[in-house]
Amino acid sequence: MAEWSNHITVKRITKEELPDVRWLKYRLRQQDDLELKATDTHLETFALETGMENYIVYTCGSPMILFGVSKKPMAGYGHMVWCVAREDLYSHHKKAFVALGNYILPAWKKKYPRMFNMIMESNELSYHWLKAMGAKFSEPFLYKDMSWKLFFIEGSETDVRSSRDDCPDSHAGNEPVQSTEAAV
Repeated sequence: MAEWSNHITVKRITKEELPDVRWLKYRLRQQDDLELKATDTHLETFALETGMENYIVYTCGSPMILFGVSKKPMAGYGHMVWCVAREDLYSHHKKAFVALGNYILPAWKKKYPRMFNMIMESNELSYHWLKAMGAKFSEPFLYKDMSWKLFFIEGSETDVRSSRDDCPDSHAGNEPVQSTEAAV
């Protein structure tokens, strides 16, 4: 188990975490749930996919986020990156989420030089977060009668914020991020 701060833990997803994946599945942000259903993604199967490097994030002992990246490039676009979160992420855990992204993405950009996925055009919160993390977006396209955008995260590490204290909602005094070797 990798301790990230005094109340955040990041673990690699194994069969032992499936009950927590299932618990989170029923408490996802509405937009994340909609995107999973629209792409016919079975979350529990996907979380254990051997071709993926997948993680679960706990806050105060409760599952908060599932995220991961494909070990090999896919569809000629690069390594597929993904993230879904609990419905109260932005209202109660935004600082932790932004700091976690600021910690993990720079390391992943070194290991996986080009990452991609797609989001629904209506997913404004994810769009703004991804843009802040350096993502570039395609023009909208239709998939299953819904408007989507591909996004790509690549390039120099300067595309991703490297300071934990430069986020709009952060403050001096955030706990420093401790090493989370399992997630990078």
